[in-house]
Amino acid sequence: MTNLKPGQSRFLAVALLVVVTLLLIRILLVPLWVSWSDYAARIDALENRLAVYERLAEGLPEAKARLAALQANQPSDDWYLAQATPALAAAGLQQLLHRQVGIGGAQVISTQILNRDDDSPLQPVSIQVHLRGELNDLVDLLYNIESGRPVLFVDNLRVLANPRRQISARVRNQRDRAAAIPALDVRFDLIGYTGQEVSQ
Repeated sequence: MTNLKPGQSRFLAVALLVVVTLLLIRILLVPLWVSWSDYAARIDALENRLAVYERLAEGLPEAKARLAALQANQPSDDWYLAQATPALAAAGLQQLLHRQVGIGGAQVISTQILNRDDDSPLQPVSIQVHLRGELNDLVDLLYNIESGRPVLFVDNLRVLANPRRQISARVRNQRDRAAAIPALDVRFDLIGYTGQEVSQ
């Protein structure tokens, strides 16, 4: 290295200075510039999100007023079972069923409270119903249940011919007794909802 001429030595010194400068730029300034551009992109995204939230916040009073008007025109309180706890709501559902069945000529054989695991945000209340009646009684009952208030649903409906009504063709005096026995044996689940949300 000592045998270099002064011109070559200067050229080598300048080249070395350029290489060191480029290395410093690459090691220090490029990562800094990349992080600044990432921060700029994140700031733009957050500013866009803020603008969306501000637009939503501006429309919030109007949306609340519209919701209140809709609730005033169509109150939803009568859509749900009135009782606060699931046990009381199930008892109220049984009473409602007995009232509806009492209007027609059907006969409730049994009811049983069911535990129902729905993915609904509201608390479901379900009872299993076993009754006997005629076809027109069943049609009227199902119509009254599903079209009335509170909103109720019938699930797992099973309708069978009542085996006790089978009449022997040889015995005529049993026909009168068999006419008093309802023709259909009906089982279904009756489901309603309380207005309270399920605690998660």
